[in-house]
Amino acid sequence: MGDNLPFGLYLVEIRTGRIQYANHRFCQLWGITALEARIERGEIMHDEVLHHCRAAGDAAEFLRLPDTCVAEECPGLVEDEALMADGRTVRRLSTSSRVDGDATHYRLFAFEDVTERKRTQEALRRSEESFRKLIDRAPEGIFVHTQRRFIYANPTLLRALGYDDAAELMAKPIWSIVHPDDLELVKDRVHAAAVKGEQAPLREVRYLRRDGSWYDAESVGIPIEFDGHESVVVMSRDITERKQAQSQLLQNDRMVLAGTLAAGVGHEINNPLTYVMANLASAMDSVSRLGTELTRAGEHGPRTVPWPATLHDTESLLKEAQEGAMRVRNIVRDLKFISRQDEERREAVDVRQPLDFSINMATSQLRHRARLIKKYEPVPRVHADGSRLGQVFLNLLVNAAHAIPEGNAEEHHITVWVRAGAPGSVMVDVSDSGCGMTPAVLSRVFDPFFTTKPVGKGTGLGLSICHSLIRKLGGDITVRSEPGNGTTFTVTLPTAPDAVVPEAAPSAPAPRVERRGQVLVIDDEPAVGRSLARIIGMKHRVTVVNNGEDALAVLTSGAPFDAVFCDLMMPGISGMDVYERVRERGDGVAQRFIFITGGSYTTRARQFLERVPNLQIEKPFDVETIHQSLGQLLGLTRGNE
Repeated sequence: MGDNLPFGLYLVEIRTGRIQYANHRFCQLWGITALEARIERGEIMHDEVLHHCRAAGDAAEFLRLPDTCVAEECPGLVEDEALMADGRTVRRLSTSSRVDGDATHYRLFAFEDVTERKRTQEALRRSEESFRKLIDRAPEGIFVHTQRRFIYANPTLLRALGYDDAAELMAKPIWSIVHPDDLELVKDRVHAAAVKGEQAPLREVRYLRRDGSWYDAESVGIPIEFDGHESVVVMSRDITERKQAQSQLLQNDRMVLAGTLAAGVGHEINNPLTYVMANLASAMDSVSRLGTELTRAGEHGPRTVPWPATLHDTESLLKEAQEGAMRVRNIVRDLKFISRQDEERREAVDVRQPLDFSINMATSQLRHRARLIKKYEPVPRVHADGSRLGQVFLNLLVNAAHAIPEGNAEEHHITVWVRAGAPGSVMVDVSDSGCGMTPAVLSRVFDPFFTTKPVGKGTGLGLSICHSLIRKLGGDITVRSEPGNGTTFTVTLPTAPDAVVPEAAPSAPAPRVERRGQVLVIDDEPAVGRSLARIIGMKHRVTVVNNGEDALAVLTSGAPFDAVFCDLMMPGISGMDVYERVRERGDGVAQRFIFITGGSYTTRARQFLERVPNLQIEKPFDVETIHQSLGQLLGLTRGNE
């Protein structure tokens, strides 16, 4: 049975050196298979075995017998291994033994050739060492955590986090470097990797540096066994510079969009502005001629002056001019609505409003390329940010126009179709009859920085931004296209919940105020101040100042103002600053402020208007709005006296 064992056995009597047993594997290991028959017959001694052994020096060392051996002095179990001269690695176990009732001492050897195992272990060790060097030198930040605590961090991660020594980070909870807003996301990812054994896909996460600052990184987590522990390895890449570059390219894309807006606004404003200016010039000429006629009539006695006809013509001219000015005002208001760049603000939006404005702004791009077809079906309002929708629709319309060559508009069309989608959704299709897209282009159409336009004609961010904006609004954007058969982009948006849909409130009539009030007008544009004074001065006493410094001087003089019309944005001391200083006095004048604004262009201005309870009027204003706001304030003021 011993001959079938995978290791060599060798039993020798210590005193006589006579070999008692040696199996076949032993003879193979030491290269003495020719002696097997003599060993079996007991005709060979230990020294002769050593003489014939391959690598006799190694054998002499490994098969060494004690010179003397009594029970209490015999070496016990010996276990070791050595590299033989011929390159093999042999593992040895040997022990002294004695048969019961017999004073004869024996030495039993067991040998195993572990050369291949050692080679495998050495290869694995070198591989692990190389892998550790690879991790240590990797350009990505890499860390390993077990039980949600760091157990390894490579130098790249330490540099990114601002640590000099890995020991400072070890044993800390991994949550200690995660931005609070990203904590729930990271916990879900850690649970998926550590508990479920799933790979956490690539996501953006913000990490905390040692100095308290944050940086953006892309991270992926993979469950592994590390140093004998179930762990998770996280690989992260600092994308701060990339995001800065993307931000710059995004700004460039916005500049392209701004150019489109500017062209559209110029076209839309120029038409009404043309007849506004022409009508005002004609009205001024009519008034001038009428004045001349009146002067002559006074100098030369009674004379017939064409009052009715002249006044009628002048009134018609002024009415048309007013209508044109209203058109310009609406365009500017829509432009402010569509170009708002502050944070997302969702509300109930009639999808046709940003769509129509985007169509108007893209007219200069569309008119020479295709006929525009509008198909608007009745749909509920959507829950969205109207400014973001306008940005999306304008991008889609401009892209549709660019898919069609100029010069043959009657042969091509761009169709905008608003329709109801699945329950709780509204769909907007923007279709063109242009060149279409190949499957390869179609598969990458929403990829950032992918564009088929010539260098300098596009950043490749427009459609990627559209996709991102719509997804953030809880909607979706899809595309269908075939080469030569045009393209259709479909935007799907969630409808506004009932609680968000505003009910149109009936306009309250302006309160009738009989008493004469004292009103202060603060505006850095003198013409605006004068126009307000003319509107208000027919019924009230008006003081006009053109900067914040003069406003504070007047307000601290003790004059009892019943109302204060205050421009929000002024150089130097702004309307917000004036209000805050007056409010600190606590005399109640601050509550009489009516703010006039051309748009809350800064975060501070927007937050200020959201915070204060005062009435607000947007420029350009009309006479009725001024009278209604003033009447409302004076009515409240009178009621509190």
